[in-house]
Amino acid sequence: MQTFGDFLNFNPHLHIIATDGCFDKDGGFMVGAVPDASALEGLFRLQVFKMLKKEEKITDFIIENMMGWHHSGFNVYSGEAIWPSDQEGIERLAQYIVRAPISQERLLYIPASESNDCVARVIYKGKNSGVRKTFVALDWLARLVTHIPNRGEQLVRYYGYYSNKSGGMRKKNRD
Repeated sequence: MQTFGDFLNFNPHLHIIATDGCFDKDGGFMVGAVPDASALEGLFRLQVFKMLKKEEKITDFIIENMMGWHHSGFNVYSGEAIWPSDQEGIERLAQYIVRAPISQERLLYIPASESNDCVARVIYKGKNSGVRKTFVALDWLARLVTHIPNRGEQLVRYYGYYSNKSGGMRKKNRD
């Protein structure tokens, strides 16, 4: 799970790495059908609305209103498969998934002593847009700390074959 956008704005979203098939009893891998991203998007949106309604965060009126929006605010992207032999592709994907909310290479800190108005500032360059935005340093820090997870909160979860339970069971069977 990630909560940040390009300039530390609140933009909650999920990154999911999923296998595109399953292993058979003989250890062979069977490739599954490519998922329909637009169908997944609709299902995901309905499940989020259902969860929010159950938690009494939204009402049927709000759900109905949001279902009529031209841009739903939800998006599902299903990229090309990355094969085990594509080590560079695997590394790029892993780096993207666990990236930090900011990049020091795109950040310029201007101390108060070097500022015309004696206020420390941060100039940050967007990742893809190249746009530069200037922030009062304390405002930048306030944006940053909103993305620190609560104590004990897990931002990365593993399921199925990659879960701790499955790995432990495989290890136990080898021993």
